[in-house]
Amino acid sequence: MMTAIQTFLRLLGITALLVFCGCASHSVQKPTAATDVSVTGTLKKWEAVSIAFQGPVADAADNNPNPFLDYRLQVSFTGPGGKQYNVPGFFDGDGKGGRVGKVWRVLFSPDENGRWRFQASFRKGSQVAVSLEANAGEPVGFDGVQGTFAVKPQDKDAAGYLKWGRLEYVGKFYLKFRDGPYWIKGGTDEPEDFLGYVGFTNTPKATHRFANHVQDWRPGDPDWNNGQGKAIIGSLNYLSAQNMNNLYFLPMNIGGDGKNVWPYLGPIDPKGNPTNDNRHFDLMKLRQWEIVLAHAQRKSIFLHFVLNEAEHGNKNELDDTALGVERKLYYREIIARFGHHVALQWNLCEEYNLDIKLAPDLIKSYAEYIHAVDPYNHPITVHHAGKLPKAWEPFLGFRLFPVTSFQWRQTDIVEYWRKASLAAGFPQVIGMDEYFPDNASATNADRHRREYTWPIYLSGGQLEYILEDLIKTDDFRKDEPVWNYTWYARKFLEENMPFWEMEPMDELLTGAATYQGKNNLVTGQVFAKPGELYAVYVPVGDSTGTLDLSAAPGKYTQRWYNPRTGKFVPGSKMIEGGKPVILGPPPAEVSEDWSVLIKRAR
Repeated sequence: MMTAIQTFLRLLGITALLVFCGCASHSVQKPTAATDVSVTGTLKKWEAVSIAFQGPVADAADNNPNPFLDYRLQVSFTGPGGKQYNVPGFFDGDGKGGRVGKVWRVLFSPDENGRWRFQASFRKGSQVAVSLEANAGEPVGFDGVQGTFAVKPQDKDAAGYLKWGRLEYVGKFYLKFRDGPYWIKGGTDEPEDFLGYVGFTNTPKATHRFANHVQDWRPGDPDWNNGQGKAIIGSLNYLSAQNMNNLYFLPMNIGGDGKNVWPYLGPIDPKGNPTNDNRHFDLMKLRQWEIVLAHAQRKSIFLHFVLNEAEHGNKNELDDTALGVERKLYYREIIARFGHHVALQWNLCEEYNLDIKLAPDLIKSYAEYIHAVDPYNHPITVHHAGKLPKAWEPFLGFRLFPVTSFQWRQTDIVEYWRKASLAAGFPQVIGMDEYFPDNASATNADRHRREYTWPIYLSGGQLEYILEDLIKTDDFRKDEPVWNYTWYARKFLEENMPFWEMEPMDELLTGAATYQGKNNLVTGQVFAKPGELYAVYVPVGDSTGTLDLSAAPGKYTQRWYNPRTGKFVPGSKMIEGGKPVILGPPPAEVSEDWSVLIKRAR
C-alpha cells in the first residue's frame, strides 16, 4: 500500500511520504485517496512547506459554521532531532483564491534538514479557532492524519533571507539569523498603508499605484492578472537595490489614517463600524499579499507588521480594544498565513498610548496571545507616542518584547535604554522607528544623516525612516538620498566590525566639534570593542578631537570613511595606543562629517 502511494506521489512531483491513520479514542474520517493530502514546495530548509488537506466544503462567507472561526486546523511538526512545532492552519477555499472549496492549508518553515513528521488536529466547534485549549470542540474530517516529508539543505546562494533562516532574539542588542549574521535594521517606515495598492482585489479605496516602479520589475518576478502586481513588486526591487532591509506596514487600517487596508471579505465601512464583518477573510486578497511579502523576503526585506493604528476608530474596530473573538481571530489568521516567513516582527499597535490609551496590561495580554499562537517566537513590540522613557517603562524587561519601537527625536535614548534594559536583565534591541514630525526627505537627508543615522547606529541602535509624504508616499526614488546615506552608515558597521560585540563609549573622545541639528546637539560618537576596534563619528571635521587609548596599548591602523559617499579614503596610517591619540584633520571637506575606523594591527 505504501509503495503504491509513494509511486503515485512521485508522479505528481510531491516528494513526501504520507501515512494515514485514525485514533481509537474518537471517530476520524480517513482520506480515501493519496490526493486528499498534498505536500508541496521546494522542501528545502527554511522555505515554506505547504500541506493542503481535503476537508469539508465551505464558502468563505459561511456563518453556520464559519470556516475561519468554527473550525481549527493545527498541525504538529516533529523534526529529525525531536524538535516540535505546533502550527496554525487556515481555510483556503479552492486552494487558488476562490472562496468556495474544501482546501485547508498549513504553511511551515522547517529549520532542520532530514525527515519531518506531521500530524493534523482538525476540530469543529463554536469559536474553536480562537481557543488555546487543545481539546476544544470535537475532532472532524481529517483529524489525526499523519505524514512525513524530507527536507534538503538550503542552497548557499538562496535568495534573500532564505539562505540565513529565521531572524531571532539571542539575548543581545541585535537580532541574529539562525544560520547567518547579526542584523542591523535600516529601511522605510512609509507608506504605512503599503498594502493599499490598486492591484489587490477588494481594495476599493486603494491609493497606491507605485507607477514609477513598474520599470523595476524584472522578468521572472512574480505577478498576477497580467501586470497588476508589477508596480508593487518593482517597488520592493527598488528598495532592495538601495540596500533597504525593512518595510513597515499595516494589514488593517479600518478607522485609521488610510482606511484602505483590511484582510476581510466584507462588507466593510472603512471609517470603522460595529456592523463590519471582521470574521470572514478575503482568500484572493490574502493570496496576493503573500506573493508580495514572500518576494520581500527574497529581496532581503524584513516585514514589520503593525497590527493596529493609533486612531480610536482603528483601536475600537476589533472588540472595542479588548482581547476578544475578533482580535484573536485576526491575530491567528495573520500568523497562520504569514508567520512562516523568516524575518519579521509583530508590532501590536502604532502609538498605543495616543487617543484611546491602551493599558500596558492589555497590551501585554495581546502579546501573550500572539506568543501562544505563533510557533516561531517572532519578536513582538509596541509603538508609542509621548515622552520617553515614561511611555515605554511598563515594558522595560518584559520578556515578550525583545525589541523596542520608539517614536522619539532625542537620540540619547539609545544609550540610555541599552543601559536600562541590560540592568533589567533583558537587553532589548532598540528600534528608533519614527522621528515624527521631523520626517525625512531628499531636501533634509544631509541633516538627518548627521542628526539621526550616524548617532543612532554608533550608539548601538536600529532605525527606519518616516518620510515627508507619509501615507502619500508612492515613489521611493523621490527619497533616494535618504536610502543612500542610511546604507553608507549601515555598511560601515556590517562590513568592517563585530558590531554586536561593541559598546557606545563616547567618553573616550574629547575636543571634537559639535553639530546643532533640529532636535539634537550631536557630539562625537564612539562605538568600540576596547583594545580591538574603535568606530568614531565626528559631525563636523574641522575639529576631530582626541581619542583616549590609554587603556589600549599596541599598534593600530587609522582609516577615514566618508559618510556621504560610503567609501574609505585610500590609504591608512599607523598609530600607537596606550595614550591619548589626536585624530587629526580629515583628508578633505573639513566642514562636513567624517568617520574614522581605528583597528588593532595584526
